[in-house]
Amino acid sequence: MIVELNGKQMYVYTGGENHLPGQPLICFIHGASMDHTVWTLFARYWAKRGYNIASIDLPGHGQSTVELPTTIEQSANIVCQLIETLATDNGVHWVGHSMGSLVALECARKANNSNGLVMLGTGYPMTVGKPLLDSALANDHMAIDIVSLFGHSFGSQLGGNPVAGVHAQTLAERLMEQAPDGVMYADMNACHTYDQGEQAAKAVRCPVGLILGELDMMTPTRAANSLIKNFDNPLVIRIADCGHMMMTEKPELTHRALRDCIEAAAKASAGQ
Repeated sequence: MIVELNGKQMYVYTGGENHLPGQPLICFIHGASMDHTVWTLFARYWAKRGYNIASIDLPGHGQSTVELPTTIEQSANIVCQLIETLATDNGVHWVGHSMGSLVALECARKANNSNGLVMLGTGYPMTVGKPLLDSALANDHMAIDIVSLFGHSFGSQLGGNPVAGVHAQTLAERLMEQAPDGVMYADMNACHTYDQGEQAAKAVRCPVGLILGELDMMTPTRAANSLIKNFDNPLVIRIADCGHMMMTEKPELTHRALRDCIEAAAKASAGQ
């Protein structure tokens, strides 16, 4: 689905189902140099269970032609504006991975109709090393190589994916290679310079879940501690033998963790 925004277009994947009035909405937000396709299987699952789905291509990514933002806050403002154009009378669950988790955090802070927030592969501060920033600025393929290497557990690099015929590391590399020049640097620098994590966590009033890979080298589990201590009783789920790219490394376990977080938030919102 294409949504017109300020004369440009934002692409929204709906999970193969039409949006229905009165249904809660889940907004899926991808990470750096990625697009909505990282959420396809998860989006379809929730679309079949009565949720309206907005799995978006962030501005400047995928099929979205809105100008590429340079900060997390700018991305969140655009995403909130996009979601406001959709039927969200029954609230929004914000779900984000990596950079997308910071955008989701800001959205949950800004929006008045947040039913829940789920942050996957997250941490704060989300510091990015100089070699990665420099190679991304130069549009050097080394940036993709670094993310590919440190973004996957050793087991995932060897293969053995639970989804037949899928090699998680290769999938990530091909997807990042499709991003236009400048996207990787803009995304990484936005993560690196974002300084509102603790304040945003304190301001979030909806139920929160964090899903962390125990072998994550991009955002190690300890990096989430500053967020965890500032949220109000968050649900924290750690996935064993899993790196940063959990949606392809451990798809079933990630699905179950996401289901637990969204169902817990839905029950809390319903006052159960």
